[in-house]
Amino acid sequence: MTTKRIERPSVRISLLAMFSVLLLLSAILSKITVTYGAIVFNFVLLTGVLVLKLPYSGTILTLITSILYSFVSPLGPLMLGTFLLKGVTLDIFFVVFKVYRDAYNKKYNIPVIVTAIVLSGIFAGLYQYFFIVVFLHRLVDFGAFIVSTIFLVSIISNIIVGYIVPKYVMPRIDKSLV
Repeated sequence: MTTKRIERPSVRISLLAMFSVLLLLSAILSKITVTYGAIVFNFVLLTGVLVLKLPYSGTILTLITSILYSFVSPLGPLMLGTFLLKGVTLDIFFVVFKVYRDAYNKKYNIPVIVTAIVLSGIFAGLYQYFFIVVFLHRLVDFGAFIVSTIFLVSIISNIIVGYIVPKYVMPRIDKSLV
């Protein structure tokens, strides 16, 4: 019964639209808080991916969000890589380690999910720093200490999100879909 409710195309499209807009709003919050609000973005992204349970849903969500975000960001389409690296990294890990399949059975492999969300944040941060800051000089380079602090906060917040979403949020969502 649970899977039939989400497998309807209209429900999937609605969920994609809802999570894309929520990701856009959380990306704007993250920008305002100088990336320290990224925990909200990662929370919404991981929840959306695990609710949809579709292979490549991370890539689809981040692609839609990056297109929308390019209209409100002074960097425009340059942010496409940052968003897509998050979604693609999640999808690669989730497909290889069968997280999507297990999510249908309401089982969540927390170590794999934590690793995937942490690596997605690291890859997105490396892209943004080396490509946009160092190579293109489109953002201010705040120095090694502040950049390291941002990376450290990102890793810690992603560990927290990667643990809380599958452990506490998804069981409640799964229970409400019965």
